[in-house]
Amino acid sequence: MTDSLGPYADPLEHLTDELRRWEIRLEMEALRMNAAPPAELPLNELPGLFLTASDIRSLADEPEEEGVYACDQEERLKELDARLAARLAETAGQGLAQPPLIRLRDAFGLGELGFRCLLATAAPHVSRRYDKLYRYLQEDYSSPFLSIDLLLRTCADDASERRRLLALLTEPSSPLAELLVAKTPSEDDPASSLLAGEVRLRKRIVHELLGLDWAERGALARIRLHRISSNAEERPAAPLLNGELRSRVIEFAKRGTSPAAASAIMVHGPPGSGKTFLAGQACEAIGKPLLEWDLRDAPAEEGPFLEAVDRLLLEAKLRAAVPAFDRINVLERPASEGSSGDRRSEDRRLERLLERLDAWRGLLFLFAEEETKVKLPPSSSMVVVPLALDMPDIGERRRLWADMAEGTLRLPPEDAEALAGRFLLTPGQIEAVIEEMRKTADWRRTADGTGQTVDPGQADKRDQAGASHPGGAASEPQLLYQTAYRLIQHRLREKATKLEPKFGWDDLVLPPDTVQLLRRACDRVHYRHTVLHEWGFESKLPYGKGTSMLFTGPPGTGKTMSAMVMAREMNAELYRVDLSRVVSKYVGETEKNLSEIFDQARLSGAILFFDEADALFGKRSEVKDAHDKYANMETSYLLQKMEEYDGLTILASNFSQNLDDAFTRRIPFIVKYPFPDAVQREQLWRSVFPKKLPVQGDIDFPFLAQAFELSGGPIKNVVVTAAFLAASEGVPVSMKQIIEGVVQEYKKTGKVLLRDRLGAYANYWKG
Repeated sequence: MTDSLGPYADPLEHLTDELRRWEIRLEMEALRMNAAPPAELPLNELPGLFLTASDIRSLADEPEEEGVYACDQEERLKELDARLAARLAETAGQGLAQPPLIRLRDAFGLGELGFRCLLATAAPHVSRRYDKLYRYLQEDYSSPFLSIDLLLRTCADDASERRRLLALLTEPSSPLAELLVAKTPSEDDPASSLLAGEVRLRKRIVHELLGLDWAERGALARIRLHRISSNAEERPAAPLLNGELRSRVIEFAKRGTSPAAASAIMVHGPPGSGKTFLAGQACEAIGKPLLEWDLRDAPAEEGPFLEAVDRLLLEAKLRAAVPAFDRINVLERPASEGSSGDRRSEDRRLERLLERLDAWRGLLFLFAEEETKVKLPPSSSMVVVPLALDMPDIGERRRLWADMAEGTLRLPPEDAEALAGRFLLTPGQIEAVIEEMRKTADWRRTADGTGQTVDPGQADKRDQAGASHPGGAASEPQLLYQTAYRLIQHRLREKATKLEPKFGWDDLVLPPDTVQLLRRACDRVHYRHTVLHEWGFESKLPYGKGTSMLFTGPPGTGKTMSAMVMAREMNAELYRVDLSRVVSKYVGETEKNLSEIFDQARLSGAILFFDEADALFGKRSEVKDAHDKYANMETSYLLQKMEEYDGLTILASNFSQNLDDAFTRRIPFIVKYPFPDAVQREQLWRSVFPKKLPVQGDIDFPFLAQAFELSGGPIKNVVVTAAFLAASEGVPVSMKQIIEGVVQEYKKTGKVLLRDRLGAYANYWKG
């Protein structure tokens, strides 16, 4: 026995040793071909280009001979077998990876015949001399490929093996079909022999055998391989969610899969809910990586789609990985229509995918963002286990915020609770927000705009200063809010207008009890987790968990400003709903629009502000026809959505008498905005003047408050008008421009303003 030369550290070493054995079979075939009388050999030095009389006689009379080894060939085979066995044993003994050729043989269940075919097709990729040998043995110097005929002659030892090998080469479901491309004559060319078919090794397999790197292109360019963590301490901390479900999936992966059939776990849930994490845990339990393909990259045409599926499954076998198909719900497209209105064929890619997966053996995963029904073929043996990953509740979200921020971000428990209540996010989305926040915080703490390092203590002072001023630096919790809003994608702007919350509590000029009521509403949103979840009121309130408010009062009394102040207090987005884009004359369309608005608002916990809501939610009319009945159904539907919504909904009405009592009974907070008295009007006049506004002389605020009964909105209009008048005249603002602005405001609203009411400023009257 030949002494071992050590383990196989290079894939090419093992392939070269195997090819030495293969060369003996090629040598035998060459000897058989040249077994003609010596006298005639010089006359046919170019076999395949013409035939001699001896060639014809040998083809007609010579029977098929079985391959017989000569003594020296048998000795060489024994020596090579011993050499290969010893080196493979040392490779396994030292814990090294088996050579690719052996892995392919085992992964695809190749017998001896299939293994010989693999060697035959791999040989020309190791040395071009095999290409020349094949051309000679095929007696066809023009063919660049290995023929089926030569494979049968060199790989099979008898007629029985030739029949089995021919079946392996032509059966689409055989193991060789995944590794080789066999191009057989087409049905349109019946005169061509099946043995003239060409066989070649797939490029992916060539790279695998030679130990070369491979990168998928096209539809599979973005597949992701989630490898097994070698060190448990290096793994990211698992969210403490779905623990029981995770245990069940791991147990199923360990003992619930059958090697003779496909076992699919179909998990549906929103993006970031942990589908990949769950599958990765199961794969790690059985010692396999997870190979994931997002089907949004899948080709639309059925042929290229199935080709991509086959390539993905081949890659999974090569990497000993568990395949996972993400977003299978995108394959459920409805039937399209042609330009003439005729129905085209439906998208059957999901059905074709299931047919392909039915031939898989072992575990696989199917992911979807929503529940997707799969219809297996009648003869399918595949087992499909459906699972659902729900959105984490507010308590789980609070734990996720706290756990993921720990160690790097300053996130007090009350801020973690506020973030959990504000944003309906999955674990993956929360992780993305915190990761983005880390990048922002690192940049913010290391440079102060000049490249100088910022002292942490100074950064803390700056954070505290920015907490109360919109233009200042934001604290880390506020940055988390900003980052979350930036990463969340919703479509609220399609039917609502975003309002920037620029005002604080000091900007409100309202009675103290009104301000107190607004603060109580903010507290209800902020502490709802404590009351509903921790104190058990959630079980007592099957509905009505949302916070609804009704603002009533004349125009300009501060309803919109109050909504802005509350949005700033709660670090929430504020959207004013445009009713003209919501209400529809078509049956069911209004409910559809309302449902979409609340669904989109739920993603970011936005405050919904329905201004002039009495236009839609006024007193329910007496039912005289179907339209009246349906209008009442719309208003009831809105109240239902408001109660189901976890965030804050505000209805604003200028005329409280138009609202139905049934509505007001179901709204927890009704805030009445009285017309401001003289004291409040003076506060409004003073508050609306910006600090930078140039003023000439003294502004007579007491006179303005006493003489003109205006609410906050009209007062703001007067001051803005006065500022533009002063700018056009090139002078500072004085009582002259203020009086002119008052006169213009009265004319705009149709109110009568007599000259006598101007008192000492009557000389500014222009009629």
